This record gives sequence, C-alpha cells and structure tokens, in this order.
Amino acid sequence: MSGNKAEVEIDSLSEPQVEVSLDDYKPFKLIGHGFSRKTIDAYVCTNEYGNVVVPNIDVTIDTNATSTDRFLSVIAHAGLGAETGKVFWVAVSLNGIFQSAREGLEVV
Repeated sequence: MSGNKAEVEIDSLSEPQVEVSLDDYKPFKLIGHGFSRKTIDAYVCTNEYGNVVVPNIDVTIDTNATSTDRFLSVIAHAGLGAETGKVFWVAVSLNGIFQSAREGLEVV
C-alpha cells in the first residue's frame, strides 16, 4: 500500500453471502478497484486484517472468466476438513502485501 490507501480494494462480493459446499467449487466476483494488476492473489482469512489464513479453503483467480479493473472473477474451493458454519473474509494481496478484505464466505 502506498501510505494508508490500498491500491487494490474489495468493496463487496457479487453475492451477499457466498456459500461453497464442502469439497466443491463456487465461482463469484470481487467488486472494487485495482483488479487489473497482474500480481494479485486472493485468499480466505479469519479477520479484516488478512493476517490469519484459513486452511483448506482456496480462492483462485478464474483465468477463463472476464475480469476488469472494477471486478475480479474468482473460484472458491472448500477442501475436505474446511471449517463449516462460520463466516470468513475474502482478502487480496498485491505483490504479497495485504490490501483489502471483505466478509461473506461460508462453507456449508
């Protein structure tokens, strides 16, 4: 981040609550700005600070879908052993540095 302003920011998720079934995949979009940068990673964490990554839940950028600077198409995968019944945060990092997170992903 330059100063306190994030270069990449998630304003919302494409669904109020993204629900992914255990051992399944769920496509959705991150809505915000800065998503056209090539060095973005997405992941799931337990808080708004992006510092506690959740094991067994992966978020990958969907290279087969359309993305722009304002939205990023991603796919969540909840592997076996993923914690259910808790709402997590989806986060993005740029060049390995945390940028933004938004609450709203649950494994059902």
